[in-house]
Amino acid sequence: MDIEASNNEYSLISSYIYNISGIVIAPEKYYLIDTRLTKLMLDSGANDFGEYYNIISHGDPETDRKLINAITVNETFWFRDALLWKCIEREILPGFVEQLRSGKANRIRIWSAAASTGQEAYSIAMCIDNYLQRNNIKDITLSDFDILATDISSRVLEIAKEGRYDNISMTRGLSEHYKAAYFKNSGSVWDLDPAIKNAVRFQHFNLHDSYTGFGKFDIIFCRYVLIYFSGDLKTKIVGKMKEILTDDGVLFTGVYVLSNMIMDIFNAKTYENLTYYTKPLPG
Repeated sequence: MDIEASNNEYSLISSYIYNISGIVIAPEKYYLIDTRLTKLMLDSGANDFGEYYNIISHGDPETDRKLINAITVNETFWFRDALLWKCIEREILPGFVEQLRSGKANRIRIWSAAASTGQEAYSIAMCIDNYLQRNNIKDITLSDFDILATDISSRVLEIAKEGRYDNISMTRGLSEHYKAAYFKNSGSVWDLDPAIKNAVRFQHFNLHDSYTGFGKFDIIFCRYVLIYFSGDLKTKIVGKMKEILTDDGVLFTGVYVLSNMIMDIFNAKTYENLTYYTKPLPG
């Protein structure tokens, strides 16, 4: 069915999406409303996007949940950006092991924001476990790392919690080593090792909301999500993340390089061609 919305209807719906999620749908991307929301609009009983806006604008939580699930981009794969994982193994994990051994840290806390269907968070757990095994580290285990993974989409979180992936998902960034070490194949389905699955906690969370209850993190992964937000919201999110990082804590933003204004509150570091950020020490 071809249902054409007016520019005003597109604008109203995109503004509502921004208000509840922070996601910016610019006019040149209005086609996403057609491609991703038409079925949802018809399922709601609306005959056009004007009627659909009148339905969603009441702010019903279940309607908002369905809208967010439909509009969010969930592109993800295993060990995305190979250089990042080299950096973690060579620059970050040795220091964390030393902190745990010396008693400077009781646990290392890691947050995977916008975790989608779980590949990033599980990659983190596998990377840590593989590093400890490869370096014959016996006094530190995966249980010494607390990994939290959040996403605004309840739909993708349910997939992530299952820890089960199809053959197509398994071809996206996962090496044969990790596949053999951490997965069990059952025909067309691959089940993640329970030790890795249990190392990650998944939680529904909107990056718009308060971070107060999270406590402090040693690393925050906020990759490939900032690009969907407005400039002001990017600044607010990164500022809030800085507040919940430990001193000298690490922020990974993927290929997104923070603007000069935001960079002023971090120390920018490089590992080969990778840029990442650390929270300045006090004083």
